[in-house]
Amino acid sequence: MSDIESPVHVVAIVGAAVSGSVAARILADRGCEVIVFEQNDRPYGKIEDGLPRWHTKLRQQEYKKIDERLTHPRIHFVPRTRLGRDVDFESLATSWGLSALLLANGAWRDRPLDVPGVDAYVDRGLVYQNPLVYWFNHKNEHAYAGPRYEVPDGTLCVGGGLASIDVIKIIQLEIYERALRKRGIEATMLDLEHEGIATFCKKKDVDPKSLGVTDGLLIYRRRAEDMPLAETPANATPEQLKKAEVVRKKILEIAQRKFMFRFQERRLSKSVVVEGERLVGLTVLETRVEGRKVESVAGSEHDLRAPLVV
Repeated sequence: MSDIESPVHVVAIVGAAVSGSVAARILADRGCEVIVFEQNDRPYGKIEDGLPRWHTKLRQQEYKKIDERLTHPRIHFVPRTRLGRDVDFESLATSWGLSALLLANGAWRDRPLDVPGVDAYVDRGLVYQNPLVYWFNHKNEHAYAGPRYEVPDGTLCVGGGLASIDVIKIIQLEIYERALRKRGIEATMLDLEHEGIATFCKKKDVDPKSLGVTDGLLIYRRRAEDMPLAETPANATPEQLKKAEVVRKKILEIAQRKFMFRFQERRLSKSVVVEGERLVGLTVLETRVEGRKVESVAGSEHDLRAPLVV
């Protein structure tokens, strides 16, 4: 029996990055023909623009993994094709004769800040991570035509984990690059990120305090040792859990020392602080953390004012 007469499953996947390429390779290895639609020219998704530009080594490693997965004779990569614009969802799902349709179109929508009414102030004192990182990665390109942001002194960053460390680093790099330029000292993003702000200033014989900046502030609703900066194995022992807590605090301390941002733990965002039509900060509560349980502390409400919240 020839190949053309053999029954073959045909699966379409929307999204070619990490999850899409993994699924495509699994299916292709099992004999399926796989069509992978990707809205961008390249199949890298948030690996390309969800990570700040300094993650060069990690980005190249992930690019290589995705390329290797998609390099299979049964996988057919279709770039510059967006679901809902170039391909109709209902038609793709019902009229193409597919065996299955898998949506692997990523996590481009930021998790909303859980504060009533806050999204009314997007681009009016509030910016989410994805557009900020995309701007940071492309802002110096001649052809860049997207939104542009000013990152003022004292910007407030809300979140936890490695993504929040990346964002507060962007904030600090923007603040200090601007302050150093006013002092007549050129400092590229890569210089400041590689050496660290404190070390770079020392090499230039500059006291960071003399620059007169207000450092960015990172807040997290749990304790520093709870930040998801280091993983724990499944069914971790109490000793392993304790070790992970120590490692998490150490990672945070090193980042703070290197990039000089402020940090407040156990801060839960409650409501917006608004002046005119612009967000100028958040009202927060202190929290009490017991295991996985987080409770607000009565009477601890206070305002954290900031010219920008990320």
